[in-house]
Amino acid sequence: MDLSLIIAAVLTLVVVVALLVWRQPVLAWTQRSTVFIRDVRAEVRKVTWPSWDDLRRSTLVITIIVILIGILIGLMDWLFSLILIDFFGRAFG
Repeated sequence: MDLSLIIAAVLTLVVVVALLVWRQPVLAWTQRSTVFIRDVRAEVRKVTWPSWDDLRRSTLVITIIVILIGILIGLMDWLFSLILIDFFGRAFG
């Protein structure tokens, strides 16, 4: 017999045994996945989605708050840098 034929037969046997051994967990995994996807769809259907007007208003409020917080952080950074430059300028200058 040729060595490649023996290797092919052994690999085929290994694959068949692996499929027989792992068949049950694979089936269980696919069944669990199917149930999970079905449950997700059911839950998404229960969600109360916001209207476009609510979505626009919320987006506007969030945008304004982000801009204001950015300005506040920028001002605090500028103020602290002035204070620290003045402090270190006097201490080491």
